Order: sequence, then C-alpha cells, then structure tokens
Amino acid sequence: MFQTASGVTIPFPERIKEEFQVFEKSILLNVSFEKLKPLVEAFLARLIEPLFFVLEIPLSQQEESEHRKNNFDPFHKKVCYLDGLSKEQINAIFRRYGTLLFNDGGSQFAIASHTTKDEIYVQKYKITSIFSNHPATYIDFLKGYGFVETDNLITAWDTFSHETPGEVRSIEVDGTDIFDAYDEFVKLGMYVAKIAED
Repeated sequence: MFQTASGVTIPFPERIKEEFQVFEKSILLNVSFEKLKPLVEAFLARLIEPLFFVLEIPLSQQEESEHRKNNFDPFHKKVCYLDGLSKEQINAIFRRYGTLLFNDGGSQFAIASHTTKDEIYVQKYKITSIFSNHPATYIDFLKGYGFVETDNLITAWDTFSHETPGEVRSIEVDGTDIFDAYDEFVKLGMYVAKIAED
C-alpha cells in the first residue's frame, strides 16, 4: 500500500498509485514514502552544479497574525533559499536533517540547478514535482523506479473531502524541529526570498 511520511495523514492511501503525469514544463508524481529519499538523492546526482536548496516553512503565530486579516484569509509560508551549493553540501544537509525534512508535514523543500533550473520539489502531503524545460528526459528515470505514466494523475488532494480531510503536522527528530533546522540554515547563508500563501 502507498506509504506516507510520519507528519502526513491521508484518508485513503489505497486510492493513490505510484504514477506520474507529464506537462509542458513539469512532471507531477505520487511517491510512496519509502522511495522518496532515494528518488530525491538520485535526482540530485543528475543535477549540474552549482545548486540551490529551497525550504518553505509556516510563519510563526505572531508573524501570521500580521498577514491574516480574518479567518477566511489563507495561511502563509516563508520561502527561503540557500544558494551556490555543491552536491556534497546538499548531501550533508540530508545526512543531518534528511529524516526531518522527508517526514515533516508542515514544511516543503526543493533542490535545483542554478545552471539548468531543473528542480525537484517535495510539496505538501509529499506530492512531488519535477520542473524542467525538457521534462521528457526524466520519463525513463521515473519508470526505472517503477512509476507508471498516466494522463490523469490522482493525488492525495483529489481524495479529500469535508468529512475526510488530509492532515499535515510538524514533527521533531531527536528534539529538533524544522524551525531549529531553519535557524541552522540561516547560519549557512539561507535567506527569506518572499512570504507566500500556503
């Protein structure tokens, strides 16, 4: 059965298949949790340096109160960048914080090439996108991991209803949460590029 991260709950995992859909400049795919880290690391190995790392985290309660005018307004996130990295530096991030990054439900992250702009983006509910000017070059790569191409991808979002919503939550790994990790990334040069709706 389709597996989810510890910080994610989806009501009907049996409805999710390991499939992908190709678009003009992207690929959207469902990745069962046990394959997510190996897939991202294999994608990283294909990228052309220098690279950048993107981390998206929720605003603090105080920060959110400055952006949300009422209960109908969306919540917001910080979109943060760490530029000019090597593959080894990103692998070091994964060695130190990978368990947290891949399991945390409250954050999203991406890695990409400054040169080609090819990017893999692990989004809410761990739904994953690959962005590329030539997405077809990744089809065989994905099929090698057992993913099946489809013209009608059903993601976790398609299974939610008012009665059966999904849930994401922040987690801790060895006493460290995503905000602690962000503080460490800031020491390495991470900066907030923008505040966006979540």
